[in-house]
Amino acid sequence: MAHPEWNDLLQKRDAFQSQVAAVLTELHTLDDSRSVVLGRYAAAFGDLLKTLHSLEIEAARLKREIELVQVAINSGREIDYRNIQQTLDTEFAEWQAKLDAEAHELAKHRGAIDNLLDPETARELRKLYRTLARRLHPDINPGQTAAAAELWHRVNAAYNLRELDELKALEILTRGAQPASTPDSMETLRRMLDKLREQLDRLLAALASRRKAWPFDQIETLDDDTATAARQAELGERIRAAMTLRDERKLWLNQLLHH
Repeated sequence: MAHPEWNDLLQKRDAFQSQVAAVLTELHTLDDSRSVVLGRYAAAFGDLLKTLHSLEIEAARLKREIELVQVAINSGREIDYRNIQQTLDTEFAEWQAKLDAEAHELAKHRGAIDNLLDPETARELRKLYRTLARRLHPDINPGQTAAAAELWHRVNAAYNLRELDELKALEILTRGAQPASTPDSMETLRRMLDKLREQLDRLLAALASRRKAWPFDQIETLDDDTATAARQAELGERIRAAMTLRDERKLWLNQLLHH
């Protein structure tokens, strides 16, 4: 008859392995959702950001143009407006390229939200992946066979391609697999538990850090209609301020040129 502590330790090991599998699934799912989060962000704020950045570049260019015109006036030279425009085109080429790249990226990310899975399918994918991670992930099952490693590769490929039928087939195929071998002693089992605790702590820290990083730090705002509207209103205010600054500099430039 097994010692009561032995059974308790085995239960703890199984619980830790399930927790590790769950967090590994969360990490994988989070990384996999990056394009969708970016798509949602682009849909919510893309047009406003593009308008704001365009106005900021225009205002900065006008400021530089005023400086070049003022230099010519102060030195008593005739204003070579064509040369000034060529100088501005050169100096602001990188800024314009970044703006064009930003517009391209926003358009690309918007396409991601057109390929969203329905919630039920997404939940089933995550559930299957978590089950298969428990059985096949090398961090949970050290010393796995080459055949098990190949099955784990197939699991990741199927999940990334949203192949639900393939994941279902792999779940059936591995149903009889043992997640881990039984330790040969109480001391070995205790060491295994310590290792699983450390692994779980590292994974939880990694998950918390990932959620705070861009673009995942925007999920809370995107999930809250009030927060999204507030952010849109803030960008609208910044756009109006940028337009005012641009118009003021246009007026100032016209006054210099006519003077």
